[in-house]
This record gives sequence, structure tokens and C-alpha cells, in this order.
Amino acid sequence: MSLQEMPNEVMEKLVDDADYATIQSIRKVSRELRSFIDGKTWQFPMYELSLDAYDDFIKLQWYHLHGRYQPFFFNGILEDYSMYYAQEKLRVVVDGGRSVEKMLKSVKVHTVGFNDLEILLNSSLLKLKNLRTSFYTVEKKECRLDYLLFKEKLKNLFATRKQKVEAENLCFKVTDQSEILLILPHVDPSSVEDIFIEDSREIRNTVLDIGEVVQTAQWKNARTLTLQNCILSAPLKHFTHFDEAYINVGSISMGDVIDMKNGICQRNNFEKFKRIHLYYVYVSDEEELIRLLGEQTSDWSYTQVWLYETVDPRTALRLEKFENRITFQTRYVCPNMTLIPLE
Repeated sequence: MSLQEMPNEVMEKLVDDADYATIQSIRKVSRELRSFIDGKTWQFPMYELSLDAYDDFIKLQWYHLHGRYQPFFFNGILEDYSMYYAQEKLRVVVDGGRSVEKMLKSVKVHTVGFNDLEILLNSSLLKLKNLRTSFYTVEKKECRLDYLLFKEKLKNLFATRKQKVEAENLCFKVTDQSEILLILPHVDPSSVEDIFIEDSREIRNTVLDIGEVVQTAQWKNARTLTLQNCILSAPLKHFTHFDEAYINVGSISMGDVIDMKNGICQRNNFEKFKRIHLYYVYVSDEEELIRLLGEQTSDWSYTQVWLYETVDPRTALRLEKFENRITFQTRYVCPNMTLIPLE
């Protein structure tokens, strides 16, 4: 019996329980098997997907889960795969996966890396615990066009999926917000729990404008936010929905702080709120801000504290100011506790 005559049920049985490496090996057997496999999405679960993209280098890393997976608990074995693609003059060196190193001539690293990524995404059910992307460029002229084209193709790859990628934790290491927007809008908003953003240029106090990012449904649905090695530029009102956040900003105004305080106090789900740490470089008219915040609960030499009523009568909002940090956190209401009224 030829492959053309083999029933689809038999073909599917060949790959039903296969992992990524096995499927790629089967693809090489014949053109018929390759066409059959490329036309189907295989349901082996992927736990984590990581992509690092540079001018002349790409790294793909992913983990498949063999067994049962549920949020915060799994009973199975994680199997990891890594693929490395490096540009060396007129050839690309490919290493990793389950194969030996090979060299491809007269091709570009971003083309080879993208082709493998496309096969990986199209053959996987993407319900991830972690999705991580990292972009960095030193703007090598000979690689610049290919690098930009790779990012555009990556955006289209995620945007045209029939089923959105699901990911609980999103990690973005980027040089600007456009690299976040390659992926973020194409993730199922209901799946997003945590967002981590880092500036990949590793320059202290780099300003990262995220004015478009904060408008996405994925941002609004996330519960926690962590920033590293960057200062965000966006109105503070877009951060009040987080249950827990660590935020670095440049200059803030009195109105920013007051609006953020009021927004947190009036949250419909205030019982889920934990804390937000707000680090700033400069605040306009600090003395006037302290006056507008109301009567202080304490005024020690090293910290200032205010307590506010919230929509939850059992819980107050504690605002603490120390040097260039303002912390918002919850505190249970005690008898005889004096609170500043809810505005």
C-alpha cells in the first residue's frame, strides 16, 4: 500500500502521540507525509515558548509536557528543546533540537529561523504557561532589512492563527513598544495573568513609551506587572487595575498620584488588590502633593503614611511615601482607626 492509499486514520495514528522532534523526523520520510503533517495541528501540549532574535542570531527554546497539566500543578515530565541559528558570512549554522550541527549556504539566518518557528507554531496547540520574546539589535547594516522583515513576518504569523495563543505569563525584553505589539494583541486576553517588561539595551533609566500597549485588552486583563531596567511613559490611570505591580516612571504630577489613589480606592474588585510600588525620578511641587493627600497617620523622619477609605468597608488603602517611592497597599480596618474619606 502506498502512502497515497493509506487511510487518514492510520496516518493520524502515526503521529497522534508524537512530540515535535518525532513529527519533524516523520516529515522527512516523504512528500506525502510532509503535506499531511503540515495540514494538521497536533495537540501535544507546549508548556513554554521562548524566542530571542538579534541581528545575526536567533534562538528558539520550548518545553513540551508529557503528562497532565493544569494551572499551578502538573503531573508529567517537561522535555526541552533548543535551536540556535547563527549567521556566518554567506551561510547559516544551525545547532540544537535533536540533530547534529548543520550548515546552510546562501541563506539568511532570519529566513531559516522563521521557517522552523512557523512549523513549530502551526504544529502545536499553544496553551502556554510562559511566553517569552527578546529582541535586540546593534543595527548591522548587512542584517538590518532581514531583521525588520523577520519581525513583520512574526507579527503576521501570530495574527493569522485560527485560534489565539493562550499564555498566562508574558515576558517581553525589547527596545521599543512595537516589539511588544508584535505578539501581545494576538494572545487570548482571558489567558493573561502576568506581564514582565524589560529594556534589552541594558541602559539604566531608559524611557519606554507604552502608550499603545496600555490600550490593549491583554494589558487590561493582566493582574500583575513587573518592570526591569526601564522607565515607563504612560498615564498612571492605566495601572490601577493591577493587583500587584512594580512600576518605574520618570516625572509625575500631583494629579497623577491623586488619580491613581482614587482609582485604586474605587476599584470594584478591591478585595483582590495587594500592592503597587511606584518609583519615580521627579514629582512636581512635592509639598503641595503632600498637602493634597490629606491628614497623615504618621510623619516620621524617614516615611509618611496616609490611610484612606475604600469601597470595601473592611479594608483601607495605605499610602506610604519614602524618598522617591510611593507604595499603595491594603490594610484591614481596625476599631478607632482614622481614615480619610473616599472621594
